[in-house]
Amino acid sequence: MQINQVSIQSCQVSDLQLLSEGIYRVILKPHQGYIPDYRAGQYLEILLAGGEACAFSIASPPVPMQKELELHIQKLPSSANSIQLFNELEQGSVSIRMPKGRCCLAGIPDKPLVFIAAGTGFAQMKSMIEFSLEQPGHKDIYLYWGARSPEGFYMPNLPIHWASSYFHYHPVVSDALGEDGWKGRQGLLFEAVIDDKNLFPGSEIFISGSPQMVYATFDALVAVNFTPENIHSDVFEYAPRS
Repeated sequence: MQINQVSIQSCQVSDLQLLSEGIYRVILKPHQGYIPDYRAGQYLEILLAGGEACAFSIASPPVPMQKELELHIQKLPSSANSIQLFNELEQGSVSIRMPKGRCCLAGIPDKPLVFIAAGTGFAQMKSMIEFSLEQPGHKDIYLYWGARSPEGFYMPNLPIHWASSYFHYHPVVSDALGEDGWKGRQGLLFEAVIDDKNLFPGSEIFISGSPQMVYATFDALVAVNFTPENIHSDVFEYAPRS
């Protein structure tokens, strides 16, 4: 698959909004006024002053004449890189390198689409879902979003806004407590997908999360006869198994 050429841009941080549990919505606007071409599902790297590159999925879908990018970033107080990153974001300007990643959509396959996201992995899925919903002729779309607690669904109303006869949202909480009052699905994310597997035969599946989560999900799905070639994740490229 041909991927757009990578370039470096300087960006204004036009918004830094706390959403939930240390997760921020970040809006970047390139100083030169336009967004380099990219595909839904790709990511960018923020280049820190010391030379470190921090990768984040682009949460906004590509649109014509695009002037801003949306990221979802979790602040990690125990990480020196995270502290430096937020210091630079708060100063109002960062450099980015984009686009990166091969787990993306250039068009809409003639198959159901299944998006499996843990935590801020939702950002990558948001880009692909919003892109897909704007394309004619798409098949059914399923989102399985996993969090440890209900507060982990840091944009709780957005998937509900997408809901329709062809968009199906399944939030799954792994560690719900009695005081959470959670009435929805509980357990491991891949268990919910496997429970529903008869709903989307022959689907294209996209997974976003930690390498451990992605490979556990991949292995579980392949074990129940999902086609390995139809399962996609950036993890397969940046953290390949030997």
